[in-house]
Amino acid sequence: MKFNNLHDFVKYNYEHGYYDNQYSNHYHKNTMKDYDLGYYQAKKDYANNRHFRHYFIKKVIIIIINKIFKNKAIEIYKYIKGYEDFKNTYK
Repeated sequence: MKFNNLHDFVKYNYEHGYYDNQYSNHYHKNTMKDYDLGYYQAKKDYANNRHFRHYFIKKVIIIIINKIFKNKAIEIYKYIKGYEDFKNTYK
């Protein structure tokens, strides 16, 4: 499977909510922006007294992938950016 096909497949399933809570029986299209999803996840982690996740290595890899494949992973980068912005605000 080519990277572009894989990206489109994952993006389609992600947008249709198939990667959301696996324990719920309802699926809905997620209309939040990727940045907001990351920000919301960090906020949820903070509220649940959990430790923040570390995305440094993943962020570096995503930046490299974006340069090579013309921003095909920009959604992931925006998610990480939102997560890190909240983390830096409440650290």
